[in-house]
Amino acid sequence: MSGVSELKKEYFKDTARLSPAANHFLKHGYYTNALPGTKTYYDYWDTEKQRCLYGYEAGGTKITGFHYFYLNYCRMERAVEETQPDGSILNRRENSFPSFYDGDFHYYNAIDKARRENKHMSVLKARRKGFSYKAASMLIRNYYFQRGSRGYVFASQKEYLIGDGLLSKAWDIMSFVDDNTAWTQPRLRDREMNKQSGYRKNVNGALVELGMKSQIIGVSLKDDPDKVRGKAGDLVFFEEAGSFPGLLKAWEVAMPTMRQGSKTLGTMIAFGTGGATGSDFHALEELFYSPDAYDCLSFENVWDEGAQGSYCGYFVPIYQNLEGFIDKDGNSDDSSAKVYEMEQRDKKKLAADTKTFDQYIAEHPMNPAEATLQITANLFDVSSLQAQYNNVKANNLTSRAIPGRLHYGKGEKIQFTPDYTLKPIFKFPHNKTDNNEGCVTMWEAPYKAKDGLTPHNLYIIGHDPYGQNRSADSTSLGSAYVIKRVNNVSQPDDIIVASYVGRPETQDEFNRNLFMLADYYNAKIGFENDRGEVIAYAKRHRKLHKLQPEFEMLDKKQLQSRKVKRSYGMHMTQARKQQGEIYIRDWLNSARGVEDNGKELLNLHKIYDPALLQELIKFNHKGNFDRVMSLMIAMYHSRELYNAEVKNIYEDRSTDAFFNRQLF
Repeated sequence: MSGVSELKKEYFKDTARLSPAANHFLKHGYYTNALPGTKTYYDYWDTEKQRCLYGYEAGGTKITGFHYFYLNYCRMERAVEETQPDGSILNRRENSFPSFYDGDFHYYNAIDKARRENKHMSVLKARRKGFSYKAASMLIRNYYFQRGSRGYVFASQKEYLIGDGLLSKAWDIMSFVDDNTAWTQPRLRDREMNKQSGYRKNVNGALVELGMKSQIIGVSLKDDPDKVRGKAGDLVFFEEAGSFPGLLKAWEVAMPTMRQGSKTLGTMIAFGTGGATGSDFHALEELFYSPDAYDCLSFENVWDEGAQGSYCGYFVPIYQNLEGFIDKDGNSDDSSAKVYEMEQRDKKKLAADTKTFDQYIAEHPMNPAEATLQITANLFDVSSLQAQYNNVKANNLTSRAIPGRLHYGKGEKIQFTPDYTLKPIFKFPHNKTDNNEGCVTMWEAPYKAKDGLTPHNLYIIGHDPYGQNRSADSTSLGSAYVIKRVNNVSQPDDIIVASYVGRPETQDEFNRNLFMLADYYNAKIGFENDRGEVIAYAKRHRKLHKLQPEFEMLDKKQLQSRKVKRSYGMHMTQARKQQGEIYIRDWLNSARGVEDNGKELLNLHKIYDPALLQELIKFNHKGNFDRVMSLMIAMYHSRELYNAEVKNIYEDRSTDAFFNRQLF
């Protein structure tokens, strides 16, 4: 796979030698003893410029030009230890140069690799890792040394750029360089969000702009990703990408400006931290977990449990570059840092609000799954669902799904024909621009009794309709899952055996497939009845007998409706949704045996639909979760049939044994 790289643990020595200019400045208060205007003076600054452009090697370690500039010319606030008269140590902030850290070394090398391989970078990181300073220093380095360079910083809000934002950090570094080096540049523009080097000269009565004419420009996109259009840069940053709802569109709009034919003329880097809620974080997550799709450098996912063999963007865990757990040469003590972080997590667990703990985990992650944790009151076992998702992706368990078409065969019986040109929608979240037509997907064929028929009440369908035809501006999908109920004759049971998720051209087309699916599995359809055309379609095509009558919910009187009375399906109130969430949680966590390795096997381990797993992981009461809602309907449907007998069964003829096989 092109661009694939692995982070390797290295041990660094004598790294102070990589900051010769900064060390001299710290000792003397200036960079060189050479007198300004002398050859020695200019030779010194020419040498430093070469190091900032092409890198530097000392003590057996070679760093990139970006890294050299960062270590030697980027002043920043950092924590330092100060010994008190009584011998105690007090930590305080000080404006100084950064130290060499192993994590920074790998990051700058990854950027160098991305540039050489015509790739970009998606970065998911723990909070307070100094990435705004690193980005600012890279912009300033190009500003001084690359004639005509253009550096852009895009953010969803202006506050991420100024104040304590990235641009403000860049302007501070620029002021320091202007004041302490020979690289001072006059400015054609000197604005809050835009600075350009150069000067104006009167030539034959006309003012001509001359000089380096390099620029650094900040752009607040707000709700208009199209603002990036036409802004071609040598270096482009998407700041606070974890809180950037328009990131994906902005990225796609910007990509063509960074390319000429097969050559990439600049580098885009999106970096951000977890802990955001809702759709704001989906874009960075998509960039991170699908790096190849967005021309980003990819790395083997060695962090998430069960994800080995899959690839993702660049990840920076909390235990890397963690203050207090780095030796004098910048080597991170990962083991001790992890122990410390676990102690901090134990403290956060004591908080009354469970969101406090989730927020801390997302902002101080040890793996990408923690960084992408949604801060909601989700009742589901997110860590186990994430591990199952990683297992499905890493071992390509989606290949067990059989896409196909349902159609009428001899005797008007429904038949299923596999068709691998059809593509199930295994992506969540999806975009309106994706091909979301979807298809029927089978995991296990219907059981047939001696008479060749599928028994009544063996299968149920939970369905969440969508409201309008595809011409409407909506990303809702129709979603239906077929579940084999608990029974004594066909094993394994209590599993999802088929699905139909998609949004074809018309609702009639969706409903046609839905009712054929019901006929194929001899199942009745439970559905949310306040949207869609399910009942109307059933009436027109004489299919009302395939609809489950309105759920009575006799076991939960508080869920029974007195105001809304419909003959089929169910009306989803907030109280029913909350109870349904409990039903799903209990179903997911239901034990179904023990694997050969001694691991307890739960219902959730039998879900091989990655999009459903992702919806369960990210579920909240505000977003659009079509698959979860159809599963929720199925939970109510199942409870409605607790006392219903599975009829016309004569023997066990399970048609597919792969659910009994040991999982990877």
